[in-house]
Amino acid sequence: MDFLNLLARLADLDSTAAAPQPAGARRAALGRLGQAGTALLPGLLLGALSQPATAGTLDTRTRLDVLLLVRQLAALGNELHSRALGLVPGYTALPLTAAEKTGIQVIREQEVQRVALVSQLITDGGATLPAAPRYDFTGSQNGARAALYPDIQTNPDTYLLVAQVLKDAAVRVYKTQVEFVRADIYLSELLLRSHTVEARHASHLRTLRRQRGATVKSWISPDDAPVGTTGTAVARVYAGESNSVQAYSAADNGALTSVPFNSTLPINVATPPLSPEAILRKVAEAFDEPANAVVATDVAALFTY
Repeated sequence: MDFLNLLARLADLDSTAAAPQPAGARRAALGRLGQAGTALLPGLLLGALSQPATAGTLDTRTRLDVLLLVRQLAALGNELHSRALGLVPGYTALPLTAAEKTGIQVIREQEVQRVALVSQLITDGGATLPAAPRYDFTGSQNGARAALYPDIQTNPDTYLLVAQVLKDAAVRVYKTQVEFVRADIYLSELLLRSHTVEARHASHLRTLRRQRGATVKSWISPDDAPVGTTGTAVARVYAGESNSVQAYSAADNGALTSVPFNSTLPINVATPPLSPEAILRKVAEAFDEPANAVVATDVAALFTY
């Protein structure tokens, strides 16, 4: 299937929240989603989401927190892509190829749809939308510190790198956030569909980077070239993704057993056969590891002030 057509179809499902309903009833879907969350949306926020949460805090999030986080990341991506396409006054479009521009336009349009949908859910739930932050994608926070990406508005490679990091963070964090809305079937499905679309966005951006010479696969891999200094907010987006240990419960007492990927499972079908180490690197690529909301808010804080 054509990639752009696939994204468009997924975005359409995403924007309607996929609740059982007649085709085209987008407004009804928004109302139903808002009603479903109204009783559980608190009026009190945990704090300004443009500021990084304290590292290591317990990640117990309400439905409102989840919706605000999704909206924050979608708005951040929308602004980044809009500037790259020259759609924001004062910013000149990056020198992208026609094919690159077409894909990024699709991604940007879907970010716009997600911001609109989630904003509607928040206000329908009786909460207030936060003030729009100011963005600085160089990472200098409007000159308050040294820029991390000084050429992001002129160099497509830098822009695509930052775009990839934001998408990779969203994929990991959305996976975790499903846990906090699982009692609400509509919000759970919305978040799962958003997760799926974000994963396809990330894969496309990674493909564009690889086509431009970057050492990166279309999915997170231990073989990707590092994108951030160890310990930084950017590097923490990928912390734990090299994990090759997956476990399951094999006993009534809940004890976990590791899956023996490198021994008894028939997955070593390469010619010549892969080494045990190479198998485990493939295992690490096969699983998306979750990440808590702090990972996303810390990265978002790099680009807001």
